[in-house]
Amino acid sequence: MFKLYKKAFSYTNDGIVLAIPLAFFWWVITLYIDYARAVVDTLPEMILSAITMLFMSSAFCAGWFYMVKKSIRFSAKEFILDSDRKHEALKLIKTIPVGIGKFFLHYVTVSLLFVLMALSMVFLVKVLSAKYVTQINDILAGYGIIANNMAEIELSLDKLPQDILLGLFDKIMIPALKLISVVVSIPTIFSFLLMLWMPEIINTYKNPLLSIFTSIKKIFKNFAKSVNLYIYIAFIQMLISTAAPFALSNLFLYMLFMIIYFYFIVYVVVLIFIYYDTICRQNDKIQENS
Repeated sequence: MFKLYKKAFSYTNDGIVLAIPLAFFWWVITLYIDYARAVVDTLPEMILSAITMLFMSSAFCAGWFYMVKKSIRFSAKEFILDSDRKHEALKLIKTIPVGIGKFFLHYVTVSLLFVLMALSMVFLVKVLSAKYVTQINDILAGYGIIANNMAEIELSLDKLPQDILLGLFDKIMIPALKLISVVVSIPTIFSFLLMLWMPEIINTYKNPLLSIFTSIKKIFKNFAKSVNLYIYIAFIQMLISTAAPFALSNLFLYMLFMIIYFYFIVYVVVLIFIYYDTICRQNDKIQENS
């Protein structure tokens, strides 16, 4: 797996042009959200704004993920001159309209499925965590704390003597840890199972709904490697998330952090696409030898 991680860095550096449309879309969508917050104030306008964002995101994903696929093929090529490599790298931008034409409707479906999955996750988390939330509220109520909001809870906790506060934390610790485990584990399981969904769509042209099941099948066929990859990505993401608060201290650190963040996104997507190609080739060899 280490060779795969190293290879992804090499391919990311070769296809760093991928960061340009990513950064541009980030800027555009941020401006649109700010505009919508200032202008939208009725339900029909909210629905129209949501549909617009859905189409914008679908068009970007269709073009950009197709560009990622082409970037990986470009990185695998050998060029005699560096000037030829740089010239071909800039041509990758031209693949975005092609990707939009081929996969736009696919990613409209993907966007709608993501909304349904997000709602399903919220519902599942709410159902599975309801018992622990009730236990925590009952414990707080026993100490005369009404859990209407976090601000009131913090204010009430500050008024408690230290010995009583320690007793409260001792009682509340187990249900709180269980609540946290539910809130964290559900999105983690979903994101792990959907890890190969995007490359499956781009490489097979299958229906997005069918692609969910075929991509999950590939994950379980290569379960140990998939877990290894997911943990590696989660570890890097944790490091970047830890650095995020420090980046807000001044403009230079913020700009540096955003460069690192966009590089991280490109690297992770390229890594997942390379991993997908690798396991597909390995599975094909196994079928040929069997």
